[in-house]
Amino acid sequence: MHPSNKITLILVIIIIASNIAWGVGYFEKKSALSKAHSELSAITQNKKILAFQKLFIDKVLQANGEVDFNTRVLLQNSVNDTGDKAIIGVWNSFLESKTEADGQKRVKELLSLLSSKVYSE
Repeated sequence: MHPSNKITLILVIIIIASNIAWGVGYFEKKSALSKAHSELSAITQNKKILAFQKLFIDKVLQANGEVDFNTRVLLQNSVNDTGDKAIIGVWNSFLESKTEADGQKRVKELLSLLSSKVYSE
């Protein structure tokens, strides 16, 4: 084999090995990025749930009287912002409560669900 052919072959092998190494690195980074994105989504969702929970506690449970219209709109927007069908469903059940006892039961369900959603993710 001619020396220039050996050099060319060695260079081709080095380039192929380099491409393989870069490819492996790329897929590792892509996997790490995907995981980070997933974790960021969970954190963002948890923040929305906790924001609604805090608003609910501050404006409903600690209220000294009836909750005004603007606060109700704020709560509705906050619960909708979670985008969680289970939370929205329990919230709607709370709103549809006909008695104080039923309302208290729904509050317990709502707070329990909010807690479990944040701590399970």
